[in-house]
Amino acid sequence: MVDFLRKVNSLVQKRVNLHPDDPAIQLIWHELVSLLKSNEERAIAFLEQSKETELYWLCEIFEDLSAEFLSRAFIHCLLELQKKYPDLDMEQDIEYAIQSIEE
Repeated sequence: MVDFLRKVNSLVQKRVNLHPDDPAIQLIWHELVSLLKSNEERAIAFLEQSKETELYWLCEIFEDLSAEFLSRAFIHCLLELQKKYPDLDMEQDIEYAIQSIEE
């Protein structure tokens, strides 16, 4: 788990340091999704323990994770995070996650 946390945190930090138009963002998103999708329970536990500043950057990949997990547990996680951090605009992410499992 420590290695997982280190990798995710390192990728988030790399993302923070990039210019918004940097094409490397796509590579970081892909790596983050690959890491997190490998174990939904671990991903949810990580997200639940994340700080608002980390989640701000991780929100960028929630749509991709929703498509991977197709899970009510992930939707519940997003709903709880939205309650915990109301300043994060996650409404579209939550809607997409719900639509993903309804299709």
